[in-house]
Amino acid sequence: MLADGSRLFSTATARQLTRIVTPIPINDPPPELSPLRTNFHGYALGLDIRDYRGHKLVTHTGGLPGYVSRIAMIPDVSLGVAVLTNQESGEAFDAIAFHILDHYLGAPPFDWIDGYQKVLTRTSESTAALERSATATRDATSKPSLPLAKYAGAYRDVWYGDIEIVEQGGRLSMRFTHTPALTGDLEHWQHDTFIVRWKDRELRADAYVTFALNPDGSIDQAKMRAVSPDTDFSFDFQDLLLKPLRQ
Repeated sequence: MLADGSRLFSTATARQLTRIVTPIPINDPPPELSPLRTNFHGYALGLDIRDYRGHKLVTHTGGLPGYVSRIAMIPDVSLGVAVLTNQESGEAFDAIAFHILDHYLGAPPFDWIDGYQKVLTRTSESTAALERSATATRDATSKPSLPLAKYAGAYRDVWYGDIEIVEQGGRLSMRFTHTPALTGDLEHWQHDTFIVRWKDRELRADAYVTFALNPDGSIDQAKMRAVSPDTDFSFDFQDLLLKPLRQ
């Protein structure tokens, strides 16, 4: 509803926007965040839909390096919350949003800051342990199977499109042709696996690039996977299957 009393869009449109299109499997929340246990969950037309304390909850997040935000709406009680922050912790804006929702819903007191802090600490410790394990088990003495120039060329994923790998001065670099920010240097990790270090370090999304060879020693394909489990889910490198374009 606008200030002059007119509607920006109709009630029917609002219902359509918040109707689940893609169901999402339900998982139990961490025990420290037990109020987040839900009975249904799905994605509507650009909005996350789930139940919260017996009410339909409509949410969405947003963010750029340096600031993140969340909106949360409970339509049946005409409640909406917008949390705008100048920091990068999703746990922080969630704690604020759920604290405000609980206040207006008359829910029992719950320490959201403490709950999210415990989950964040455990997740950080787990991530650090995985990184230490990867480094400890790496075969640092291994070499690539082929001269670096043999890995260079144009590759194509049927979903994404073309990706270029270039050899220059004894080094490899990778460029996603449709995503200029995804440009970086390939560092040898072990065997035929490299790590692409994106030049834009704010991406925080370095990824393994693993090449598989044909019996004749030519490149058959390359697959990718984020190095850190903390990498934002939108970097779905694991879904790419890069096939070399034969000249």
